[in-house]
Amino acid sequence: MRLILALFAMVTASQAAVILGGTNHDGLKAALDTAGITYSEESTMFPDPSGLGAGDYIILSNDGGLDPGADYTAFLNAGGRLVMTGGSNDDAFRTWLSGYFNLTDTASGWHTDGDWHKAGPHPLTSLLPNDYTFENNSATYHMTGFLPGTDTTFLGQNDEPFAIAAVRTYANGGYFYYMALDIGANGYTTANDQANFVVPFVRSLNIEATSEVPEPATFTLTAAALLGLAGVMRRRA
Repeated sequence: MRLILALFAMVTASQAAVILGGTNHDGLKAALDTAGITYSEESTMFPDPSGLGAGDYIILSNDGGLDPGADYTAFLNAGGRLVMTGGSNDDAFRTWLSGYFNLTDTASGWHTDGDWHKAGPHPLTSLLPNDYTFENNSATYHMTGFLPGTDTTFLGQNDEPFAIAAVRTYANGGYFYYMALDIGANGYTTANDQANFVVPFVRSLNIEATSEVPEPATFTLTAAALLGLAGVMRRRA
């Protein structure tokens, strides 16, 4: 009976929703396609989290923009995952981001200084290289760095050294993962940068580990098979 329940749970499990948004996300879109991750694409800087919940993903790549941002607190506390790359030099954006992280002084706006260095082992950077020099230096531009904060873990730094990647964890498995490098925008990475950094960045999110929703006919056949198996086990008992 335990086997039947486990199999039933497996076939009824649904794939996490993945929403891709931001102001310039063609690089992340290509990485998601390479990783074989199914997603819905939106043209807004900050997609509406309504209807999303535990285990769902909102992935954003911002290369500037003026939208002060949506409120993702309820989504995060419900177990949602928010992932963002890049940023904006707009004051409203910095104010919005400071509601989630403690930030360094970002008044100088977009700047660059050095390579990527992993801060230490963490599931969200498990497939990223420990150290990496981008072939296209445009990817290393960032508009903020991170300071210690509530439930915040540093994931990577550059040569300034600034913490340029961090995650803040929330209840029910939610998290906000911010990669300040501009790796998701179109034309900011080479083919090697995509293969060696952007695709591993996406794969480390482990989205593809979730099971897909079966087609109705598949579900009916599977359920019938499980019921038949249950009858056989009862007769053997």
